[in-house]
Amino acid sequence: MPAITINTRGLGRTIMMIAMVGGTAATLPLMASAQEDSASVTAAELQQRIAELQAQVDRLAAQQTAPVQDPEPERKTFGGTQIQIGGYVKLDSNFSSYSDGSSATAGIGEDFLVPSTIPIGGDSGDTRYHAQAKSSRLFIKSHSEYGSGAINTHLEIDAMAGGQGDERISNSYAQRLRHAYVDWQMDGSRSLLAGQTWSTFFNVGALPEGLDFVGPVGTLFERQPQVRYSHKLGSGQLQFAAENPATTLYNGAENPYDDNSTPDFVVRYNNSLGDLSYSAASMSRELAYEADSERESRRGYAVSLSGKYQLGRDDLRFMYSYGNALGRYLGLNSYRAGIIEADGEINLIDQHGGFVALRHFWNEQLRSNLVLSATAADNPDTVSDMTAAAYRSLHLNLLYSPVPKMTLGGEYIFASKEVENVSGQLTDDEGDLQRLQFSMKYVF
Repeated sequence: MPAITINTRGLGRTIMMIAMVGGTAATLPLMASAQEDSASVTAAELQQRIAELQAQVDRLAAQQTAPVQDPEPERKTFGGTQIQIGGYVKLDSNFSSYSDGSSATAGIGEDFLVPSTIPIGGDSGDTRYHAQAKSSRLFIKSHSEYGSGAINTHLEIDAMAGGQGDERISNSYAQRLRHAYVDWQMDGSRSLLAGQTWSTFFNVGALPEGLDFVGPVGTLFERQPQVRYSHKLGSGQLQFAAENPATTLYNGAENPYDDNSTPDFVVRYNNSLGDLSYSAASMSRELAYEADSERESRRGYAVSLSGKYQLGRDDLRFMYSYGNALGRYLGLNSYRAGIIEADGEINLIDQHGGFVALRHFWNEQLRSNLVLSATAADNPDTVSDMTAAAYRSLHLNLLYSPVPKMTLGGEYIFASKEVENVSGQLTDDEGDLQRLQFSMKYVF
């Protein structure tokens, strides 16, 4: 989370320097009778120096009042390799109320917003309180320089979504792997990454700032093993990736299927234009399953456009994705990518979704984010009742950073889920969640 710091000591020293130089310039007329020519030259030089120092003060002030995104610790050098150890500690406290149930249909939906776990068709229950510190994380990074290039590694863990542990006595939870990769920076324009990290299809830099662990229902969100090649192209960067596949289908006996014969292929282009930074990505992937020694396979596609537009200190973030193979990539597996029809063929489903988010700074320590999001699936008539058809969400928060690297705040979340009513027999095909979340986070 951003933390704002003003180095008044550094600014004070620079301003004092300007005052001293200005005082010296003021005494020059007293020396004019003895050294008119040399004094006039010296005065011009000093005036130029004053202007340069003033420009430095302005740049320093601008830099030190700008928001800092998740500051990282200093690197320590061991035998030529620089090591970073860092992370954050965070507590989340939620008050949740459901229109069609007493709690989420899976426990993970109480830790953060998982759209598919919003219940439908039941009676509303009392407001539930839930607190957890599972998202607290720890990472170790390394940086080693070789000739004109370098090798970076990143290993990161947390306890979110861990299946081990309960709340009876110790609230102990198993650690899980988030990131584990090596990134070879061949030179200033080329790099090769291998390991587990954010999918190349997902522009994590466009994700809004919030207290919920993930955020809007319309965001892409995926981490997985991959090989990624990046190459500088003009003022931008082009990336090619082959990533670990998995197939999710309605009417299947498995979820997911692991019967793919090819990886998910992603091409992405990153660039900026003035105050706008943007990313355009496309994906081609195989959806496949095996049953009774028979194998069915279809190839689908998806595209995504995302970015951030800087509005002074404020910013506007956006993302929109569309395709017939989005499936698990969209909204935490909100939809499956296709359906197995009666004849065994795979019918891919068009889906789309996105969000728009505005961040506003009230002052140097206080800021808010408003996020609106929606997704929808064009399901065929062959899907069953209760198949997810659409999701919507709203996030509104107030975040306070009293000291560097610390964030306290509250966030209101409204999210809804709509399902198909193909038979016409459902009396209720929509449910919603209202949640008030309070969090405290310190980055170290």
